[in-house]
Amino acid sequence: MTDFTSLTEEQLNQMDKHVLITIIKGLQLQLNSISSQLEFLTEQIALMNQRSFGRKTEKADQMHQLSLFEIFNEPEFFSDDSEEPEVSEIIVSSHTRKPKTLREENLKVLPVRVYEYELKKEELDRLFPNGYKEIKPVVYKRLSIIPQTFLVDEHRIHQYTSKDNDGRIIKAKRSPDLFRNSIATASLVAAIINGKFNNHLPLERQSRCYKDSGVNLETNTMANWMMRATEIHLNILYEELLKELITSSLIHADETPFEVIRDGRSSGAKSYMWVYCTGESEKHPVILYDYRSTRKADHPKEFLRNYSGILVTDGYQVYHSLEKQKDDLKVAGCWVHAKRKYAELVKATGIPELEGTVAAQGVKLISELFHLDGLYDKSKDKDRKDYRQREVAPKVDAYFAWVKESLPKVPAGGSTCKALQYSLNQEEYLRFFLTDGKVPMDNNTAERAIRPFTLGRKNWVNVDSIRGAEASAIMYSLVETAKANGLRVYEYLEYVLTELAAHQDDTSRDFLADLLPWSKVAQKKCRSLKKVSKKS
Repeated sequence: MTDFTSLTEEQLNQMDKHVLITIIKGLQLQLNSISSQLEFLTEQIALMNQRSFGRKTEKADQMHQLSLFEIFNEPEFFSDDSEEPEVSEIIVSSHTRKPKTLREENLKVLPVRVYEYELKKEELDRLFPNGYKEIKPVVYKRLSIIPQTFLVDEHRIHQYTSKDNDGRIIKAKRSPDLFRNSIATASLVAAIINGKFNNHLPLERQSRCYKDSGVNLETNTMANWMMRATEIHLNILYEELLKELITSSLIHADETPFEVIRDGRSSGAKSYMWVYCTGESEKHPVILYDYRSTRKADHPKEFLRNYSGILVTDGYQVYHSLEKQKDDLKVAGCWVHAKRKYAELVKATGIPELEGTVAAQGVKLISELFHLDGLYDKSKDKDRKDYRQREVAPKVDAYFAWVKESLPKVPAGGSTCKALQYSLNQEEYLRFFLTDGKVPMDNNTAERAIRPFTLGRKNWVNVDSIRGAEASAIMYSLVETAKANGLRVYEYLEYVLTELAAHQDDTSRDFLADLLPWSKVAQKKCRSLKKVSKKS
């Protein structure tokens, strides 16, 4: 085959015009093919660099993230010469107005240690020879901390017998144990659960802290306590929360992988933690985790078997298959995932280099949709639906028209092509929010709900057993649901463990109503002073 790229000028001059045209057309086709391949490879290299070395958030410029240096020098990085905060500002950062009134209100829940400073009578007589009287003292309040304090609860059960020596011995009643023949108490187990599942402290680290306080608690002992607490007590409350969840008209769902070491499979096999949570408009927030060994469709099908309503998810096909199997279930898609496909490419290469490209245009168009829809974010569902049909729907139509027009113009198989194709494949589900005012455009609620698990996973890396994974799902559920309802996690866990132990022999479950995080009793006992933000 002749290599037309190496023809000399003399050879080209001797060729027929039609032959030259054919050669030029062939070279143009070859150049276009090479350009497409070059664009595809450039995208892939940029994306690989971004995933290896780049920031992981689409709002990297707006949301400050610590660099590696800043993390290792955290005290120096955050220190400055500003004045020390008031006690009320430390306890409730969101309330700084009227500090005197709010300070007294906020400090009511804390124990007070009083220090009296007085002058001796001899000194007063010298200073006031004509007599003196004491006036109102000046009071300063400072915040102190007492590190972990352990107490041994010694239960003395008094016994009684008859003077007639009839053999009867009567014992006084006492509060039931959390576990039979165990030194564990509700307060201790609540502290361990709070440490691991709220503060992301692995049991090994907690064990070292306890030893520093003179208490030897091995990690396997603490792990057994948590699993027993879950299997004997907390699973009952989890089931009650599930009943509340499936009454919601809208549920968000997501899943994330992790490893269970002893699950009978080969090393490195992925397990999944699924999360299901109510929408942000629900009066009683519920966040439930569900451990499963795989990512199959059977799992959400089983978990949501009694649910009728709307499921907001990402583009995972399993949820779409579930919708086809359940006539009473509708799936809504996530526009953030659609936008992320473009944003990854924009971040990887840099916005200045991509201005005017399809990826940059995709980010812009979807951002405009979010902005437009957000204008009616606080409106009633009916008003929001009418607004969407009137103002947002035409923009959505225009977006999908742009997608279909752009798809043939980009390299097949490239990242831009995949981003466009994703939107096209998800069109039915991405459009669903236009039909119902309560449906959000994104699945951020589920992504925020699963984030505590992913943060904890960075510390403990994997789970030892299936039993531990199932227990973890229940404990994460109670911790995150308590936080979503504005409760102090440790106080809530201690309260429910105490009450569940007291009612473990009850045949009725009526007592569970007072243990739900939104109950008047739980709110009174465990309410946090910090204002709850659903989008925090």
